Amino acid sequence: MNAITEQQSLAHWPLSPEQRAVLVAAEVNESDTQQAALAQVEVMVVDIQGALDSSRLEQALSDLRQQHEALSTALKSVAGYRGLRHQALEDLPAIEWRHEDLRGSGDKKALLNDFLNNYRESLKRRPIALESGELLRPALLQTGETTWVLVLAVSALVADRGSLLSLFSALVDAYEPRGGTDDESALQYSQFIEWRASLENDDDAEEGREYWQNHQQHAEQAGVCRLPTMQANRHDVRVEHEYVACPLEPDLVARIDSLADELQVSAEVVLQAAWWALLARISSNECVLGGWQHDCRQDYEVMQGAFGLFDKVLPVLVEGVADSDFSSWITRLAEQLEAHTQAQEYWSIDALPDKRHLVAGFAFSEGVSELNTAGLQWHLRALPGPSAEFELALHIDRSESGAVAMLYTDPSCYSRAASECLLGQYQTLLQAGLADPAQKLFSVPLISPEQQLALQSIEDSVLDVGERSVAAHIADWAASTPDAIAIEEQGRTLSYAQLEARINDIARWLDGQGVKRGDYVALNLPRSTDLVVLLLAVWRVGAAYLPLDPEWPVARKRRVLEDAQPALVVSAENTEAEPLALPGIRSVGSPREVEESGGSALSFPELDLGDVAYLLYTSGSTGAPKGVVIEHGQLLNYVASATKAMGLSVCQRWALTGSLATDLGNTALFGALFNGARIVIAAPDDMQDGDHFAHFMSAADIDALKIVPSHLEALLECEAPRLPKTLILGGEVTSSALLSSIARISPECQLYNHYGPTEATVGVMVHSVSLAQDVEGPLPLTQLLPNCRYRVLDDNLHATPTGAVGELYLGGAQLARGYLNSDASAFVEDPFIPSERLYRTGDLACVLPEGGVRLIGRADDQIKLRGFRIEPAEIESVLQAQPGIKQSLVRLMGRGGDTQELVAFLIADSEVTSVEGQAQLREQLVVLLPEPMRPSRFIPVEYFPRLGNGKVDTPALEALAQKTTERKTLVKPQDAVEVNLCQAMAELLGRDEIGIDDDFFELGGHSLLVIKLVARIRKQFGIEIAPGVVFDHPTVAELGAALRESCAEASTSGLAELDSN
Repeated sequence: MNAITEQQSLAHWPLSPEQRAVLVAAEVNESDTQQAALAQVEVMVVDIQGALDSSRLEQALSDLRQQHEALSTALKSVAGYRGLRHQALEDLPAIEWRHEDLRGSGDKKALLNDFLNNYRESLKRRPIALESGELLRPALLQTGETTWVLVLAVSALVADRGSLLSLFSALVDAYEPRGGTDDESALQYSQFIEWRASLENDDDAEEGREYWQNHQQHAEQAGVCRLPTMQANRHDVRVEHEYVACPLEPDLVARIDSLADELQVSAEVVLQAAWWALLARISSNECVLGGWQHDCRQDYEVMQGAFGLFDKVLPVLVEGVADSDFSSWITRLAEQLEAHTQAQEYWSIDALPDKRHLVAGFAFSEGVSELNTAGLQWHLRALPGPSAEFELALHIDRSESGAVAMLYTDPSCYSRAASECLLGQYQTLLQAGLADPAQKLFSVPLISPEQQLALQSIEDSVLDVGERSVAAHIADWAASTPDAIAIEEQGRTLSYAQLEARINDIARWLDGQGVKRGDYVALNLPRSTDLVVLLLAVWRVGAAYLPLDPEWPVARKRRVLEDAQPALVVSAENTEAEPLALPGIRSVGSPREVEESGGSALSFPELDLGDVAYLLYTSGSTGAPKGVVIEHGQLLNYVASATKAMGLSVCQRWALTGSLATDLGNTALFGALFNGARIVIAAPDDMQDGDHFAHFMSAADIDALKIVPSHLEALLECEAPRLPKTLILGGEVTSSALLSSIARISPECQLYNHYGPTEATVGVMVHSVSLAQDVEGPLPLTQLLPNCRYRVLDDNLHATPTGAVGELYLGGAQLARGYLNSDASAFVEDPFIPSERLYRTGDLACVLPEGGVRLIGRADDQIKLRGFRIEPAEIESVLQAQPGIKQSLVRLMGRGGDTQELVAFLIADSEVTSVEGQAQLREQLVVLLPEPMRPSRFIPVEYFPRLGNGKVDTPALEALAQKTTERKTLVKPQDAVEVNLCQAMAELLGRDEIGIDDDFFELGGHSLLVIKLVARIRKQFGIEIAPGVVFDHPTVAELGAALRESCAEASTSGLAELDSN
């Protein structure tokens, strides 16, 4: 190693791999590499107290620059060579000093911060001139008669933190020599570069490169270390890091040193081991890659005190932490780091195989931060932090005054609250691990007793909702505002007085049908005034309603009725009343012709809040639909609490746009009638066509809407979209594209993100969305409805630390009674309030440091598709009941948003998986499953691929699904019309191309994509088209022909003009 000091300097020499890595990280092309590098600087800030001679300081810095090649060469292009090179200079340019006198000014701290910000901006506007050999640019601020601040900016291509730390000591010595130093003998950077180049073909090169290849192969399955608290609105542009810091107590540092000595490792390894263990724990990822920012000067004595760029980031594989104790993990990490150190020069830092390790990092530095000379005290205030490429990095800085933990983050990725929380958890884990190094790391507490208590008692405000049901509140409006409109449907209205009278009439009729208190009445009607009146009349007689969606297949309705055994089934006149007739269950038509009583209503007992209000059936994980029993007290709490939380009392005209067979529409229906407002019922066409929807919203003057995000996104693809003042989204994740559309169309819109499963009565959490800030999904949930509570728990029902992933449990006043005739295992005892229950949602979530939660995914196989809650097991049960199908597996595939589709993998006879067999299977599923539950594709397999732990290998299935989409033959479009239709369909389906004979729906098309396709056809061709045309003509060839025929009949020339072009 000493041989490198014998290397000779040249007139010009190449950049080091470390320097090239800086350029690569800037992601610039060769022509503007220099300009990108110029803008990158490292800054050191030094406080000086005493009678400073500024001229002497300037001379000291000038002398230092002369002594070190890293600071005294130009970086420029040289003829005959690619890229930048170091160029020796005979005459160095004068150092450009900036002097500021801040004496007598106001707040010195604020002034200094302002100066530093402006100083950095000035360096961007007029970068350091590398090609002239400037390389550094200092500023000296006098803040008092004997107080000064030195700010030194150095190009990031020639110095790192270690160099600036050395520069600090060397500058003090040059200003006022203390003896015992010999900077002139320090290694020159050109010698380091030459030595690095010599290693490329030395005896150890092949072994070193093989070491990193093996490491990469071993880390192939490692994940990226991103935490659940990461903000969704991060961007790709590099942002100045922010940091939070806290000193490590002397006693803690002493215990770190003690354990390090016991394990025969460095204190740095102990500190780093705790960091990676924390990230593995919080991210719930037991195999991740991190980055160790390492300074090789620590490894070679000859490099001590050398100036230049020596830092490199080496990949650290973090695995097996969950099963390790603190001591064994420290030992394993030490072995990995030592092996890395031996092979560090062979890691291709300037040609990285991937950048997974540059997401989360660790750095450690040790040096002098304070120096005293005869007349001055020098204090190192600030040095560069870890690599700017990290989104998240912990830096431990150790000096004679102690140790400080500094957590650096990209502020677009992590909030300050998240950083402070994580840093606190690091200290908690470190202390617990040191107290008992033999305990398992995933058992080490990350929560203080105070935090534990807070997490155990997450509950929002208490609201007195009274003892009167929602039905009673609705009836009150008939007395207080009898002439106010309650319901409107296609121009027809019912006032609150008329609604009350109609409810009484239908209640008399129900009583005559034998319906009594406690019965279930199934309502098989579409969204309509009749349906609303009927369900309120069912309540009037003390019964509960069971909504059936007329669009459901008869087979599913029969399964629901067989389970619920209602006293009566009421169907609309145009629906199949007879097929729903089951033994012991009466089925009748809708009582539209019931005579008005004209007198007093029958006397019915007052509803008790413990009575059942409705029974809703959701997709069941056991293979059959399951009924959720909701009581009047639970519904009352929801409507009253939602009114308070979202200010619903100001909404005057609500739109009812969805089926009441799910509880999504209950927000609009009962939010309107509970508050004496108007509910306007949208016609089917209004919700299947963007132009019709916009007209409906405008004509009805709708000011409040609750809708599924993907449905709204499709409806907004029209010429003049319209949004209400109050918009509530629920049922699925809201896309960034939709948020941007809402902000563009109606920036003043009050938008809420709403969450809750049917088992917790519509919803229990909301978030008021800022369209100026919450521009990216997934949106958080920051407010809990009054009288409700949530917990995020681990597998042992312990509260998870803030930021860590756990399963979301809900409790409180809106928790359902349970399931009808079904196992209630999803309802568990609250571990912190034994007399109370919790509902296990199956949703994975993390508690946010700022408050509230963020949903992460699912703990089971449940799917949310276009707002529909789907259990794959129910679909699989239906599939496996079909002849020839032995086993089935249903998965949600696609890149997200509209391109997602249900795919069924079948182990089945060849007759079933043939083209004809699949066509017959599709026809059969139409009468067995609702449209959202029907798979778009069927893929035959011989077996289901599985992982070593026996679980289904989902990535292998995804690869198989992708492979089956690669068509061997593709019928190309024949004219401009077909070209445009193919492009539109392919874009909506998320495919590169489709053929003119490909079926839109078999490729994953669905009703929401039809809405978008129709909007694009109208815009592209300038012709009117109904959504039904697409359903009737699902291929490009058929649709093109239908459009031509339509144009011919209407004598329009849009398509002909397109073809002629």
